[in-house]
Amino acid sequence: MRPIVFLTLGFAPIIALGMYLYFTNRHGKSFGMLLLKAFLAGAFGIVVLLAAELLSTILGLNELRNLKRVLFFSFITIAGGSELGKFIFYRYFIIPKNEVNKPLHGITFSIMTALGFSTVALVFFILNPFGTSAAFPATLYAFIFVPANILFSVIMGFFVGMSKFLKTRVVYSLTGLVGAAFFHGIFNFCMITQDFKLLSLFSFGSTVIVFILGMKAAFTEPEQS
Repeated sequence: MRPIVFLTLGFAPIIALGMYLYFTNRHGKSFGMLLLKAFLAGAFGIVVLLAAELLSTILGLNELRNLKRVLFFSFITIAGGSELGKFIFYRYFIIPKNEVNKPLHGITFSIMTALGFSTVALVFFILNPFGTSAAFPATLYAFIFVPANILFSVIMGFFVGMSKFLKTRVVYSLTGLVGAAFFHGIFNFCMITQDFKLLSLFSFGSTVIVFILGMKAAFTEPEQS
């Protein structure tokens, strides 16, 4: 692991600090405190990912000998474990709070949750306690891990945030979870297979989708159900 990779450990905390200062100044201390709780919620969410990786290790599923193993590891173990970990704490401990009173706030707190998760997840990626045989291009992965998780968090934040204001809450919540896990799985697959052409297309397409969702959330003011 190159020493420069350790610089990436500061990415998420620095962005989180900037968000905290900006939104606290704009919306008040209670909003800022909930942002801190969202960050911690994301950090605690790593427990689900670690459990998924531990189970995969015990079952031998993290030995990526064929395409099926790569797909399972990419979409279920890593993407599923990561997004479920974020989702549980974000959906049930952050979204119900009164400070989340518009869809755009759902995205804001989802991003902060992702930053907390990314901070801790990067540490475990560098340490690799489970000895995963995935051939990640370590330096590239570490540098784009945080931006990638922010993209996934916008997808989850849009749908889960909208669920608070709609009657079809379960459908929207699950759409946010599955959508984020799907995009995360594609990202993992591209990194493990080192298919950088597919990664470039995926990055462009997902950025466009995230931009559209963000704009829709910004201009949507649904009535609370």
